[in-house]
Amino acid sequence: MDKEDIENRVRDWVNRIGDVFSLVKESCSNLPDIDCVENKKTRMHEELMQEYQVSPVDLPILEIRKNKELLASFKPIGLWVIGANGRIDILTKEGAYLLVDIADKEESSAWQVFTPKNRKKGVDFNKEFIASLIQS
Repeated sequence: MDKEDIENRVRDWVNRIGDVFSLVKESCSNLPDIDCVENKKTRMHEELMQEYQVSPVDLPILEIRKNKELLASFKPIGLWVIGANGRIDILTKEGAYLLVDIADKEESSAWQVFTPKNRKKGVDFNKEFIASLIQS
């Protein structure tokens, strides 16, 4: 592993976050009074990035709002997490959902959601899950 490998992984992570956010926006696009807003950032500067002197990266946070009231916030937590290829937390009034990519780094993403009530068995992250999240 070298600096270029780390930079490539970070770029891939940014792209995968963008794919998740695009799916959320697409899923919400025809829903009345629902807005998806990306006006906040979180800084990524994980241990491997520091070790290989890779500059920090600002990642977007996606918020879903209904009539300006916050329903859910998608916040990237980390790329290098145990047992996954990245984690995004989905913060809601009901609690924190964990969105993790269970695919290996060379595979297409396989996003699974672990609910506040069930951290052992994930469910597929898809349009149906997003709709249920908004309606809860």
